[in-house]
Amino acid sequence: MNEVLDSNVNEQFKELIIRTLGIITRNKSRKHIQISLNPLRDLLKEYYKDEIWWRFERKDSSKDSVPWLCFWSRKLAVEPAKGIYPMFYSYSGKQKGIDIKYLILAFGKSVRNEPDINWDSKLPLKSINDFFNKLNIEELPSYKNGINYGSSMVFKAYEVNQEKFNDELFHNQIFDDFKGLLDYYVAYAKYKTYEKNYDRISESKEELKLNYENEFNKIIKTLTESQNNLEIEVNNIDNLIENIKNDSIQNKEEFNFPLNTILYGPPGTGKTYNTIFYSVGIIEKDKSVFKGNNNDGNIFKKFKECKNKNLIKFITFHQSYGYEDFIEGIRPDLDNESKDLKYIIHSGIFKDMCNKAKNDKENNYVLIIDEINRGNISKIFGELISLIEPSKREGESEELEVILPYSKENLTIPKNLYIIGTMNTADRSIALLDIALRRRFNFIEIMPQYDILKNRKIKNIELDLLLIAINERIEFLLDREHIIGHSYFLNINTFEDLVQVFKNSIMPLLQEYFYDDFEKIKAILGDNGFITSKNISINLKGNNQKKYIYKVDEEALKVPENYPKIYSSDEDEE
Repeated sequence: MNEVLDSNVNEQFKELIIRTLGIITRNKSRKHIQISLNPLRDLLKEYYKDEIWWRFERKDSSKDSVPWLCFWSRKLAVEPAKGIYPMFYSYSGKQKGIDIKYLILAFGKSVRNEPDINWDSKLPLKSINDFFNKLNIEELPSYKNGINYGSSMVFKAYEVNQEKFNDELFHNQIFDDFKGLLDYYVAYAKYKTYEKNYDRISESKEELKLNYENEFNKIIKTLTESQNNLEIEVNNIDNLIENIKNDSIQNKEEFNFPLNTILYGPPGTGKTYNTIFYSVGIIEKDKSVFKGNNNDGNIFKKFKECKNKNLIKFITFHQSYGYEDFIEGIRPDLDNESKDLKYIIHSGIFKDMCNKAKNDKENNYVLIIDEINRGNISKIFGELISLIEPSKREGESEELEVILPYSKENLTIPKNLYIIGTMNTADRSIALLDIALRRRFNFIEIMPQYDILKNRKIKNIELDLLLIAINERIEFLLDREHIIGHSYFLNINTFEDLVQVFKNSIMPLLQEYFYDDFEKIKAILGDNGFITSKNISINLKGNNQKKYIYKVDEEALKVPENYPKIYSSDEDEE
């Protein structure tokens, strides 16, 4: 399942949702809704692998009818009649004699049949009944002794009218809220599926369940923080739209990007590769370059030109890298004529770039620091750790200046010098990063791009599904910081290439991740025969001991039919 839609499909998805909601709130016929939703069926099928389905319902045109649109996972229910699902309700009523309409984005559930699985109890949910009772809205659609579908729980509520439904920013707000709830729902469905079947994956049942529950609690926290803003959004949606408009106008007037940025993510996700696009975008003062594609040769050409002009510099931190390399230090120098040894003050790469940027304020400069977390940050930056803050840069109200220890020169850091670092989360968590550095940097997560591998097959092995299945299990058994990037699969053109990648990269990486816990590695690979075990018995000083010995079966790696078993096992469970 691909949970991250590319920008074009995201726009298409948004357009279909908003168009459908507009028809619902205007009480159009079921035929209109059907025409609108038919394209949505195909989109959901393609990007959610037949997991997410939709259903629209309006029983009649009476005043007590509530049109609704739900999206349900087949992992949780075969049909909506007995399940839980994200859904939209359209309510009409009166407030102080004036007609009013609300669109409710809800944690929906079946009314007539109690669902087998309910929404997570950790979420602070408020019913539609409670929500409307506080607003004193009259003539709402009723059912028995309450509001029709009033037992469903509110996630977000929007007071709607024709003017708002013509506002693109209002569209974005609704769609972002819906997409957040849908992604949560997909994760929740996956969680419940694993909770039901995790004993099949490994003998370490309690540990597996605890690992996944810890990760799932993070999802709940994010959704709870969003849901806690419910009343604020209902009352201040117009102010929100106005603020977004003002921010949009300001962004168009000038280039604005954080001076200090770290691209972080698991290994093989293209962090270093993406520094090319970010650095060229900063030099060009054009954010659209940040989203450059792999085939844009002009960006790579521009990157090379900027490096030749010393507008962009690239370095890699390591344990031996120090202040003397980065800022300045004393180095020995042998005079060729007199053969005398003398010591000179050597300027480091960062000091050189500061001086160049000061003397060329029309251009931006970029220093790329690869593997920034591998160096001793305090040792390398020294007293300059304070000066890299935007508010402490040259020309700012809190400008700071330091006197360098060797040259005794005064040094400030100019505003046109940008720092881009990369950080591998599998090596070191952001939480463990030097607190002084973490506070001064903006962080951008770079995760695997499964779309790049889409439609790439090697002997009927679908590379995108292969990587998705492996990563979902790694995230379940370990954490998301250790999933595998798409770059491991980019240069696979033949089956022999795939075998070599698994033999020399994937298998050793998994052994390192799980400290040779081969039961977990077998679970990651769907128990497809890549790992074999043998029970041996040894007599040690009269004590007979038994132990399982595991090894990677290299012959099994050469069998094409073994690879689809990695991702087909998930489909079988569904």
